[in-house]
Amino acid sequence: MNKGKTRKKIMKRRLIPAFLMLSVGLICSIVMRINHYETNEMLSVLLGLLIVYYVVGSLFEVMLNLFDKQNQPEPAEEEEEEEEEAVIGEEEAQADMEEGQVKAEG
Repeated sequence: MNKGKTRKKIMKRRLIPAFLMLSVGLICSIVMRINHYETNEMLSVLLGLLIVYYVVGSLFEVMLNLFDKQNQPEPAEEEEEEEEEAVIGEEEAQADMEEGQVKAEG
């Protein structure tokens, strides 16, 4: 169940660099169009910004994935906790059975 949630988060995070790059590109294009930049100059600035912000978005995605990975408990710890719960549950069940036998005998 946790793997499904993690996979969905990763799939959503893969879109971060593209959305960041395109939103900056849109804003930059509008501002440069309003300021009457020449087409060649506008395209070269836009290309540079798109590349820079794609890299920034990719780094942001990597950082989010790293933080998420650090916050997740290790699978070995989960298995140990489940085993301990199972052992405790068995001990409680056995203690209940012994109490039942004592009450029946007494």
